Amino acid sequence: MSVAQNPTYDADRPVGYWQLIKQNSRFRTLWIAQLISMAGDWFNSVAVLGLVLQLTRSGFGASLVLLASTVPMFFLMPIAGPVADRFDRRTLMILANLFSAAVSLLFILVKTEDMVWLLYVANILLIVSASFFSPASSASIPNIVTRGELFAANALAGASWGVMVMVGSALGGIVSTLLGRDIAFVINALSFLIAAGLIARVEIPSPHVTNQPLSPVKDFIEGMRYLRRYLPALALVGIELGWGFGVGVVVLLSVLGTQVFQAGDAGIGVLYAGRGLGVLMGPFVVPVVAGNDIKKLRRAVWLSFMLAGIGYLIVALAAWNNTLWLAFLGLMVAHFGGGVVWAVGSILLQITTPDRLRGRVLSVNSGLGTLGSGISTLFFGLALQAGSSPMTLAVVGAAIFASWGAFWALMTAGGPFHISKATMVDSEQRVTRTQSAD
Repeated sequence: MSVAQNPTYDADRPVGYWQLIKQNSRFRTLWIAQLISMAGDWFNSVAVLGLVLQLTRSGFGASLVLLASTVPMFFLMPIAGPVADRFDRRTLMILANLFSAAVSLLFILVKTEDMVWLLYVANILLIVSASFFSPASSASIPNIVTRGELFAANALAGASWGVMVMVGSALGGIVSTLLGRDIAFVINALSFLIAAGLIARVEIPSPHVTNQPLSPVKDFIEGMRYLRRYLPALALVGIELGWGFGVGVVVLLSVLGTQVFQAGDAGIGVLYAGRGLGVLMGPFVVPVVAGNDIKKLRRAVWLSFMLAGIGYLIVALAAWNNTLWLAFLGLMVAHFGGGVVWAVGSILLQITTPDRLRGRVLSVNSGLGTLGSGISTLFFGLALQAGSSPMTLAVVGAAIFASWGAFWALMTAGGPFHISKATMVDSEQRVTRTQSAD
């Protein structure tokens, strides 16, 4: 029995963040590994966005970078999820980090506009690696923490991403500006190697591996059948999808930083730091306000979408007034909402999804999120290419976030998609009923 299924778990008495880090060495090591890797990611992202804008002189070029960094995850969804459920998850995470370390060095070769294609290829390869790492990592968390620790674990994971967006992008912008982009690319590669070494030290239980050969299509359909029969889980997947439809608006940040605020790579870093600070704060605040109250958590989701809309209206105002600090504030407000919706959606899916299906369901969750993000990024990139102003597009992004929040609130308020205490019923009983129905 995994620690996530500890019968002594009391849902009304969650473990605190410091207590989790202090008492759970497996989670602590995995968390530190991901923290280091994420820092490298943002060193890399700022340098890549600055490089592509320098070589192509096009906001659409930056949107293609973001597309290359998201869309492949959707197409790998039918394979990555089953692999995370069929193979040892720790080994999968280690191999993904080693592969990413090698790929990260390819960016050093991009020096002229004729080599920009390699930049896009390297981004695609990195997201291929992340497509396997992400479901394996997310599906492993309930196996190394108790139910009482689960909210704190996910909040820390989300907040850590926010810290690294804030710190990693700000430092990445400074390093890229002062020491050159190649140093930022080398730091990213080293971060993957360190992360792989740390993960190798952690014992991570994986689902029982059967002797049946891997059948991605059949395995993926099994996960989709679970979502079809358990509609509240499908509604939870809709959180990531809806956020993806709006989050393509971040393609504006590189244009705002370099062309509107005239601050170069450092400007990009400052704006991404605002985004990261918001993501950092969200997962810490929601447990205090909502606790384990499902009704409050559901309300926190749609209110966070509304908050994202308000944040991007502030960004539009900042762009019109050429005020970098106000844009920083707007991004902090907007992505505070992003931190909340990610934490709530991830936690409820992890709690309610059986271990043997968890990789597939979380892969679908990530894949649909990247599909929405890809569509959104393409839309905003083409709009920039057609001459739309960043200010106008920030308002459009605000409207998308607010509209999806209203739609999700109505969808889950009642009926088959309603999310309530029933969402928290024992997942193993549910999967047993699903298997019996088959």
